[in-house]
Amino acid sequence: MNILFLAYLIVEAIFGIGFILVPDLLMAPMGVTLDITSGNFARMLGSAILSFPVLMFLARRSTSIEFKSGAIYCAIVYLFVSTIILLITQISGLMNSMGWGIVILHLVFLIWFGYYAIQLWRVPGQK
Repeated sequence: MNILFLAYLIVEAIFGIGFILVPDLLMAPMGVTLDITSGNFARMLGSAILSFPVLMFLARRSTSIEFKSGAIYCAIVYLFVSTIILLITQISGLMNSMGWGIVILHLVFLIWFGYYAIQLWRVPGQK
């Protein structure tokens, strides 16, 4: 679980900082051009994304399974909704083929967090 938290911490830190500092550069490989308004919204998204590395850092250090569970469920909600939005965006043709990489990245993390969520739901002694 701590490896998942660390991997997600690193990826979201990169994207969060990227969206804040250079949203145009971050979105350009996917064929997305930002204007002033969408650039500012991308920066606001980056500031929200930066909360995940903080949460994952604290979850990694915590010995509380309830805290770790909460971090997992928070990530699942974000990843589920964002994967749907990214999939719609990709299918609509708003991103080039590089956009599939972001969709797949979100889906991989969603499945990985989902695996641990299922493990947390399991009742000891039952399979």
